[in-house]
Amino acid sequence: MYKAKIEQQLKKIVGGMGFKTTDIVLSIPENPKFGDYSWNGPLQLAKLKEGESNHSSLEIANEILEHIGHPDYIERIEVAGPGFINFYLKDEALTSVILVSEAHPESNKADSGQARMTRKYLIEYGHTNPLKEVHIGHLRTFTLGESLARLLHYQGHEVFRANYQGDIGLHIAKAIWGIKKVGLPTEELNLEQKAKYMGQCYAEGSKSYEENPLAKNDIDQINLKLYQKDPEILEVYKLARDWSLEYFKPIYQLLGIKYDRCFYESEVYERGKQIILENIGKVFKEDDGAIIFPGEQYGLHNRVFITRAGNPTYEGKEIGLAELEYQSFPYDHSIHVVANEQLGYFEVVIKAIEIIFPNLKGKKQHLSFGFVDLKEGKMSSRTGNVITVDELVSLVAEKIRELMKLNSRTVDHESAIKIAVGAIKFAYLKVSSISNIVFDIEKSISLQGDSGPYLLYVYARIQSLINRATKDLSSSGSTRGSNDMDSRLRGNDKGRIAQSISKVSKVGESVKSVGLEDEEREVLRQLEYFESFADSAAQNFKPNELANYLLNLAKSFNTFYEKHPVLASDKSQFRLLLSEKVAEHIKLGLYLLGIETVERM
Repeated sequence: MYKAKIEQQLKKIVGGMGFKTTDIVLSIPENPKFGDYSWNGPLQLAKLKEGESNHSSLEIANEILEHIGHPDYIERIEVAGPGFINFYLKDEALTSVILVSEAHPESNKADSGQARMTRKYLIEYGHTNPLKEVHIGHLRTFTLGESLARLLHYQGHEVFRANYQGDIGLHIAKAIWGIKKVGLPTEELNLEQKAKYMGQCYAEGSKSYEENPLAKNDIDQINLKLYQKDPEILEVYKLARDWSLEYFKPIYQLLGIKYDRCFYESEVYERGKQIILENIGKVFKEDDGAIIFPGEQYGLHNRVFITRAGNPTYEGKEIGLAELEYQSFPYDHSIHVVANEQLGYFEVVIKAIEIIFPNLKGKKQHLSFGFVDLKEGKMSSRTGNVITVDELVSLVAEKIRELMKLNSRTVDHESAIKIAVGAIKFAYLKVSSISNIVFDIEKSISLQGDSGPYLLYVYARIQSLINRATKDLSSSGSTRGSNDMDSRLRGNDKGRIAQSISKVSKVGESVKSVGLEDEEREVLRQLEYFESFADSAAQNFKPNELANYLLNLAKSFNTFYEKHPVLASDKSQFRLLLSEKVAEHIKLGLYLLGIETVERM
């Protein structure tokens, strides 16, 4: 709220001093004794050749102080160290953050009229391949991609959610070989049973391909027939593919994902091959019967795009996909959310795409992420040693019910599932995407630790507080005068207290006269920072920045709540409003991470 005001004023002052710079970004000190915002710009300005380059950083900082004056929302400004400038907001100015209405989670800042440069983003994530189960490794691309989509949309950008699925190729041939060996089920299966069956068939085919030369030859022949669209193979293939796509739908729904378009390898491989053949001698070259991209010429490595058998590889299909994705959504930037094991793959593929399609140069990015394993050990879809999304959610939900029971609480089935999904997503998102994850169920559901359920519990605690306040006010009768604050609140539903109090301009005045407790001020300080962290998480493609901010916000509220009464206080109206604003920010922040709140825990 005030960060942008200070940055704009600094930019104007620095420009007036003759410095050619627009890079002015305030930082947020962890310790409030160093200010509510801080800026080390004078250190950088002193190094510039333009303008007042003969001045020290301390002299530049003091000159900025002379120009900045005394804005009505700032208590004081201090120069610290060799050239830091610390800004301290007035208590009444900081309090005004709770009188500002929050945007609806599904709206964005462009819609609300806030001026900002918007872009068109295509985010490709999920990559669930038919004839395989969706396991806990897939959850990382799901959670990271969906959170980025929501964060970017909230910033005002236009977002296109895409999923690219491998429904043709060697992995499909392995699964079909496994189906033929195991045999088609003789009885009706539900979705979960179908997924488990296909996973077993794929594991059987993958293992045999590596260990049995005869099986390997058979699978290679099946793969060839797939590209030739052999009717003998297509019947089994179509049945299994339909099962898979049917199985994926409830998983997307469970995770709160709705794609704008699903792309398939089967619809891009022919076009990809055609483009490659048209560019032999220009972009690609023949090598021992195959067609490769000579990546070594660009400081990368060579990769095969069409095999000796004449089939496009994954790389070859990407060429057709690049064309189709841009035709479907002419983006400014596309992000491929794929595991870091594909880093070298994307370096080569993106280079080839940029040469073939110059209009896409600089527009494609591989956002990599680390591996996910269970605390109990590693998993592999090739061996069939996997934990599916359904299994993990059910397991975590059961653990949550047990935890609630130990704390003398109960939670219904629907809420337990929501909490479980939130626990899993938050465990994935609270760490940097490049880090590997060892998923620990007990830590993920802790009500005391850095977890999703901890945030959900703080939110639910505030809802309970507001319910009690509303009930007390409703039962207090109408004996008070019309000018009494409590009478203004009577009859409002839970969660609507802020709407009534926010109309009362005396809130800021009362804070000015009574003052803020340290714990109240720290909560307000955290609320002030919400937009900064949401902006940074979107701009840096790092949802973990917002996740960790939410933990700090919740912890600051809990510290305040444990030390100061809310309802039994002469500041009850202010503290109720403060509490509800915390709940609003937690709900919005969790939504941007793809997590749904629950009203009771």
